[in-house]
Amino acid sequence: MTHFKLRLLLLGAGTAIGAYALSVPAAGQDSPESILPPGFDDPTPPAPATPSPPAPTGPATPAPPAPPSVAPPPPPPSSSASRSDDDGGEEEDIDDFGMSDLEFEDIPMEYELPPGARRSLDLVGPLTPELGGYGEDSFSGWNGPYVETLMRRVDAPLPSRWLNITLRRGLLSQVPTPANVSPPDWIAERAWLLLRMGEVDAARMLVQRVDSDRFTPKLYAVAMQVGLAAADPAAFCPLVSGARRVAETPAWVMADAICAGFGGESTRATAQISAARRAGLTNGFDLLLGEKLASAGGTSRAVTIEWEGVERLNIWRYGMATATGEEIPEELFGTVNKRVQAWRARAPSIPIADRLAPARTATAIGVLSNEALVTMYSAVLPEMDPEDVPGSTTGNLRAAYVRGTQAERLSAMREIWSEWQGRDDRYAALVLTARAAARVEPSEDLADDSANLIASMLSAGFDIRAARWADSVESGSQGWALLAVGAPTEAVEVSYGRVDDYADTQGAEGRHRAQLLAAALAGLGRLDEGEIGDANEALDLGLDRQNIWTQTLDRAAQRQNAGMVAVIAAIGMQSPSWSGIPPAHLYHVVRALRLSGRMAEARMIAAEAITRA
Repeated sequence: MTHFKLRLLLLGAGTAIGAYALSVPAAGQDSPESILPPGFDDPTPPAPATPSPPAPTGPATPAPPAPPSVAPPPPPPSSSASRSDDDGGEEEDIDDFGMSDLEFEDIPMEYELPPGARRSLDLVGPLTPELGGYGEDSFSGWNGPYVETLMRRVDAPLPSRWLNITLRRGLLSQVPTPANVSPPDWIAERAWLLLRMGEVDAARMLVQRVDSDRFTPKLYAVAMQVGLAAADPAAFCPLVSGARRVAETPAWVMADAICAGFGGESTRATAQISAARRAGLTNGFDLLLGEKLASAGGTSRAVTIEWEGVERLNIWRYGMATATGEEIPEELFGTVNKRVQAWRARAPSIPIADRLAPARTATAIGVLSNEALVTMYSAVLPEMDPEDVPGSTTGNLRAAYVRGTQAERLSAMREIWSEWQGRDDRYAALVLTARAAARVEPSEDLADDSANLIASMLSAGFDIRAARWADSVESGSQGWALLAVGAPTEAVEVSYGRVDDYADTQGAEGRHRAQLLAAALAGLGRLDEGEIGDANEALDLGLDRQNIWTQTLDRAAQRQNAGMVAVIAAIGMQSPSWSGIPPAHLYHVVRALRLSGRMAEARMIAAEAITRA
């Protein structure tokens, strides 16, 4: 296929986008490498000699189904982390030849439920506009296979907590199914992306919305992954018979044995496990984990798990071990994506004290709220030795809320901000103290703390409280920059001259942060056209560069398809950290969110960029 034809297909529907290039542009580099997927950084292709008439349903026109050999790959439910997160190994794992063999096509309906008892799939999602959802038009006018392909190519979780939150809201919005996909497959794609973002409970909420007799192969595959990530193997049991009719994969064979054990059918469970062992269905370690869970229902064989020699964690090992209370060696969590820490943070079978460190990661990526993190730290207080409370995070958190004077409360917050190391932990510390920070009265005497206090409030969305500090921050300071983008109204005076002052105070080390500030202000509409041009030239922002990604994002914003804006925005924000996000990408993301009616999310993403860059 020529490059020209490839670009045309990228403008249409159903094209596999390919692997992502997550490269960080070098400072001062004339032509930085793109972090966009191949094809999205291409300029708009010239029109063909005989153009086809545009489809009335939107920018993504239906394409004929691809043959199985070249179809876009299914959601890769082969591991809790993508293959880039581990060494692949030579060992045969139960998830290495499991659901990836499924062909994602609709299976015949089996109407086991009377029509009156069947749940409608016309609109699926718990979030209505009244509950924070983005409305039924979030994905309207877009071809379903194209939307699914984009969602499948999002490498989650993203570096932005607030973009993850925005994307979660879009995926959980109550929306109809786009054209040319089945409702169960559409739900499966949404759940699979949520799961990759670390949002296991949100993913399970969607999967459980479908009656079991309406599952498709894709939804069976995703349901298996969701059950494992939730450490809830009992969720497999209503699905086993249907799943095994679709594909006799090792995971579902083992799930059948486990469910037999749960049901007290110890003889059948033992026989199935023995048959799987004789057939060499999977490696011995993964089989033992399944056998241990099945034995909880009364199989005769006692099972001991030894982790020695296990080099990596996969989703089967995580789910089975967590469900049985089997402790996973800490070093194995270093072999998987940080989304697993978010799964771990909410696992009730793990002692809450052991979930605090994962909870910080989950907070930084947007899975846990300020309230949830505060609740978790508060819950460990009764278990602590009273002598250990002073100086601990829990002790400092309590002091930040209940100490008698503002100076004492602020001192406790400073301890929390300084004690947590690491990029994610430092930001999670700001989220943890957000409500305490909101209680601090603005004062020019607190100028040294104002930036952290404002950043803390904005990390949890307390923008009105943060805006009270407008008269207490110095123009060109970090606190001023945060309010310039994060306040709900233009609380501080904003101009290119002040942006230039901020860039001077940041110096060479903070040049990227200054670029992000200028780009965010431009995207939020808080600089006029002349000032945008000046900032673009002086700070080399690259705002005027157009490609397929920017044009597709603009089209979704103009249609006010907020859910689609969130998905396309995620495509352009795939980097391990904010240091790899080009300022032009932030500009286009916040601008698109603003134009699609999501100004609050745009402001919070901009403030996060200034905080974390």
